[in-house]
Amino acid sequence: MKKILRIGFAVLCCLVVSACGGQNEANKPEPTPAKKPVPATKQEEKPVKTGTDVNPETLQIPVLMYHSINTNVKNNLITPPNEFDAQMKWLVDNGYHAITLSELDLMLITGKNVPDKPVVITFDDGYQDNYTNAYPILKKYGLKANIFVITDKIAKNNHFDEAALKEMSKYGIEMESHTVHHQELNTLSYDDQVKELKESKAVLEHLTGKTVNSICYPVGRYNENTKRAAEATGYKMGFTTEAGKANKNDGMYTLPRVRMVPGMQMKSAIQ
Repeated sequence: MKKILRIGFAVLCCLVVSACGGQNEANKPEPTPAKKPVPATKQEEKPVKTGTDVNPETLQIPVLMYHSINTNVKNNLITPPNEFDAQMKWLVDNGYHAITLSELDLMLITGKNVPDKPVVITFDDGYQDNYTNAYPILKKYGLKANIFVITDKIAKNNHFDEAALKEMSKYGIEMESHTVHHQELNTLSYDDQVKELKESKAVLEHLTGKTVNSICYPVGRYNENTKRAAEATGYKMGFTTEAGKANKNDGMYTLPRVRMVPGMQMKSAIQ
């Protein structure tokens, strides 16, 4: 009899403990759901204002045309380094701001964000002395520039090599197209012109990793097919050797430049 009572008492205790445990589970508070993080609102970066807005119809920007910078002055395509240094110093001392051709494009079209006294410095062909003589002077005065490169002549016949091209490009000197073979474009068919413009652009973009947006026509020769080919192959501007300051009304594929010759004073050339 005692044994039966003990068994019954044990069963009763188990039932009580089980009931209490169930009651505790029932009374546990529901876990609070975790709040999802609110995504941060991305602030749109506004372009830094470095200039003023002007009427693009009347905006005229000088694009200087150099070739070789060398002491061996045997023709009017060669400017002595001391003259080039003096000209660059004059630009800086007189408050001119050297811009690149990629910057010129939008300025001519829109007239927006134009710095005080803008000027573009260009070199044709890609001579070795652009690297050895002109480049140190440009760095000395902190000036930007642009070189129209004949891609088939890179590292040939006194033209700078790929290493020099990449170094100058990294510094901020833009490498633009002067075609592959420097043939007079107006003597070529439309398809051959497209090939010259397309291939030179591709080579330079591969070497620099930057977009090439300008073409300088060899010897300044072009025709209607040239302008069509330039636009079709992705160029934004085409430059001639005709004299004058750049304005969009000249036509974005027939822009003039200011030819720099030995003995020229920068003041007379640019004003």
